[in-house]
Amino acid sequence: MTPTAACRIVVLGSPGSGKSTFSHALAASTGLPLIHLDDLYWRPGWRRPSTPEWERTVEQLSAGPCWIIDGNFAATIRQRVERADAVVLLDRHPWLCAAALVRRSLRLRRDALRGRQPRDYLPAGLATDDPPVRSLTALVRKAAGFRGRELCWMRPVLVAAAAPVLRCRSRRSAERVLRHLSARSRPLPPTPAGTESALICTCGQRRHDGGPLPAPPRQPSYEARQVHETHPAHEARPVQERST
Repeated sequence: MTPTAACRIVVLGSPGSGKSTFSHALAASTGLPLIHLDDLYWRPGWRRPSTPEWERTVEQLSAGPCWIIDGNFAATIRQRVERADAVVLLDRHPWLCAAALVRRSLRLRRDALRGRQPRDYLPAGLATDDPPVRSLTALVRKAAGFRGRELCWMRPVLVAAAAPVLRCRSRRSAERVLRHLSARSRPLPPTPAGTESALICTCGQRRHDGGPLPAPPRQPSYEARQVHETHPAHEARPVQERST
């Protein structure tokens, strides 16, 4: 990672890998506006935008001067990665992701039955009883197949990316990347009066996994030089994790 501040950060990863939690913590520590693609893609009643409409939406978002964009949507990944200063890929073991998805789905159902605000991130256009949230079979299948499907589609774009691709295989490596990117933050440019902010995430204070979102310090406890890039042909320019 170069010393240049990252103002446009793409966050990718398997469902259940912790993308939303990571993105919330990164937004809190850097002040960058956070956009969840799921908030824009899913419409009430489990409806989706047309392909041309969705491509225009992602193109418009990617053209912004500063952002954190959370979400996969492999068909539009090139638009985001080509304009990014950094790409974070959360690639935890598929069964850990599947277990996290099941726990989150059960928490969302429990919160709905008790009539309280969801503690976990829920896309703005979805309800707890919609299939993308409720179907445990579909959720487990999606997490188990991430490396064999979505990641395969993403890999050519990630390998060709000009921005560093920081691959995190564990919570510990994700924490190091979070500290590193937080240390590279800089004051944001002033927002023009009247700028539309309806797409920006406002759920950063929700609780995740039964506890508050992490609030990393502005100064990292690990030196930035401990985040390394390698370029093996079969990997998407990963961060090389330290053994502990």
